[in-house]
Amino acid sequence: MDVTERQLRAFLAVCDEGSITRAAARLFVSQPTLSRQLAALEQALGVTLIERLPRSARPTGAGRSLLESARAVVAAHDDLGRAVRHVTSGAVGELRIGTLYSLSLGLLPALLATWRSRHPQVQVGLHEFRHQQDLVTALLAGSFDVAIGPIPDGWPGGSSRLATEDFVVVLSGGAEEQGAVDIATLQDEAWVHFAPGNGLGDLLDAACARAGFAPRVALRTEQARAAVEYALQGLGHALVPRNVVPPGVATHALSEPVQRDVWVYWRGASDPLIRSLIASASADAG
Repeated sequence: MDVTERQLRAFLAVCDEGSITRAAARLFVSQPTLSRQLAALEQALGVTLIERLPRSARPTGAGRSLLESARAVVAAHDDLGRAVRHVTSGAVGELRIGTLYSLSLGLLPALLATWRSRHPQVQVGLHEFRHQQDLVTALLAGSFDVAIGPIPDGWPGGSSRLATEDFVVVLSGGAEEQGAVDIATLQDEAWVHFAPGNGLGDLLDAACARAGFAPRVALRTEQARAAVEYALQGLGHALVPRNVVPPGVATHALSEPVQRDVWVYWRGASDPLIRSLIASASADAG
C-alpha cells in the first residue's frame, strides 16, 4: 500500500473544507493537482473516500472511518518534522563526550556550562579517562561521540582546536617567589610526578629534558588537582595546568613557557551538536 502524507493532507483538507476548490486553496495547490492526489489515495486503498457533489464534497462512510487515523498520521509527521528541525539545529539531543581527568577538573566545566546555557535541551554524557591513549581507543570504538583533549598525531577524523592551556609550577610547600621560574634551578629538588602514560607526566619530563635534567620523583599521582595538594604539603614541586589550581594558591610561570593545545576531535563527519559545541567555544574565545 503506497500512501503518502501529501495524499492524506489532501483528503483531510477536503473533509474539513467540504469543497475541493477551498481545499486546494488552503493547500496552495491547483484543483487538478488535489484531485489527482485524492484519486491516487483512493486507488492505493481500493475504496472511494470522497463523494463529489455538484457544489460540495464530503467523506463517504469509508472516508469517515479513515479520518481519525489520517489525522494521527499527519500529526505524527508534523511532530517528526519538528524533531528533525530541532536535532539538525543542535537545539536538542544528547552529546557523549570523552575527556581527560585533568581537563574535567580544569577547562571543561566552564566550557560545558556556557554551552548548556545556550542549548538547555541538550543532555551531556561525560566519559573521563586518565590517559590519552585510553581516550582515543574508546572514541574509535564508538563509546562516545567526541573527544576533548590533546589530539593524537595523524588523527584521521575531524578536529577543531579548542584552546591552549598554560602550565604553571606550584612550588613545594606553596613557596612564593617573584617573577617566572627557571626550571633548571629546580633540577636537584623533588617533583610530584604523574603515573606512567599520563600526558601530564610527559609534559613535565619534556620541560625538564629541555633544561638538561630528569626530574627527581617524590611520588606519582593520576590527578593534576591532587598534585597541587601534594606540592602544597611540601612533597615536591608540581607542574600543572593553571586552570586546576584553586584560587589563592601561589603559582609561577616558567621562563620557558609550557603549553598544551586542547582539541575537539571526532570520528567521521561532525553532527549538529558537535558543531554547536565548537561554535560556543569559538564565541567565548572571540
